[in-house]
Amino acid sequence: MAWNSSPACDFLTDDLISEILVRVPVKPLLRLKLVSKPWRSLITSPRFIKSQFDHAITKAGADQTLIVYKREDLSMTPLNLHSLQVGPRLGVPYSRGDFSFTPYSKLVASHDGVVCVRVSNFPRQQFNSSNFCKLHNPDIYIWNPATRQSKLLPPHTIRHKIKSVSVGFGFDPVGKEFKVVRIVASFDKPFCAEVYSVNRNAWRKVEPRPYDLPYYDEFDVCVKGLLCCTGMYGLMAFDLSREVFTSGIKIPVRCRSLRVYNARLTVVKDSIAVAFFSKRAELSGKVKLWTLDDDACLRGGEVEASWTLLLSVQVDLPVRFVRGYFNSGDILLVVAGEDTETWCLYNTDKKEAKAVPSSIYASQVIKYNESLVSVEGSKQVT
Repeated sequence: MAWNSSPACDFLTDDLISEILVRVPVKPLLRLKLVSKPWRSLITSPRFIKSQFDHAITKAGADQTLIVYKREDLSMTPLNLHSLQVGPRLGVPYSRGDFSFTPYSKLVASHDGVVCVRVSNFPRQQFNSSNFCKLHNPDIYIWNPATRQSKLLPPHTIRHKIKSVSVGFGFDPVGKEFKVVRIVASFDKPFCAEVYSVNRNAWRKVEPRPYDLPYYDEFDVCVKGLLCCTGMYGLMAFDLSREVFTSGIKIPVRCRSLRVYNARLTVVKDSIAVAFFSKRAELSGKVKLWTLDDDACLRGGEVEASWTLLLSVQVDLPVRFVRGYFNSGDILLVVAGEDTETWCLYNTDKKEAKAVPSSIYASQVIKYNESLVSVEGSKQVT
């Protein structure tokens, strides 16, 4: 018997039904859409989707789950930060038969339950110097693992003699759309960039050109419509609504050169933060965390950045990098092992470290929360 035909449902108002359903996880809600047309209309409405997502992250914690890449089978799986248990595979953003080989995938970022993934459209075993550019032109997907819907982005417009490519993904709160930015370093030209807009469903070159690029292959975070990362000359940001870069922003880390190696951006209560570890004398064995006082410096206008030291903790581990900070007070560390890098979750209050499963691939991990968000033009993964 359908739920809405039960006598008990006669006493439930629409508002009460909505209040009940907003507390239901994503996967059961996908089945509950089949109960009736009114329920389907409710569950797929933008207002309900936002309410359900906000309730879920408030209840579980906004950074409870990560998506990680596993070494043994190169699969994307969820990792629960409380239990440190790896969950079942999330699947892939493409359908069976889309590739004649098993493609290599690389996580870019996640926002509101939607994940950006780069998928190699060229077998890595066939890579050589003559087809170098093909390796740096992978397909880019915007994918919701919970609903198993994904969108393959149109081909990039910048493809000439590529040396390296950096990618960022986030949500533009002004245009109310997801965007992807791609910065290209070429062998024979200055840095150039392009941005993909879901509303336009097209790439557009960004002018003026950026004069810096992310030190890593991806932007670290997206906060309030600003993609941010550490670059070669300090912090850099990309304003998703204005589609402009700001580079060379001062960070509270002293380095012998302008290149910022160990600094990584994270988020602390909706604010940009810099996490840093160094074995140099003045910061021997310490993890330090600074929060940005005002994000005006990220939007240009020659505003100087100011920072507040939030955390300074001695860590007696052979730390290589700080990979993230979480609201629980835990920091995710990459630790040097005998043969390879390993991960641990270090609690700054208890001064305790917990080992993360060794199958995790150290360079790929992003925060993730399930949602019902659907990107226009998405198709069901089969």
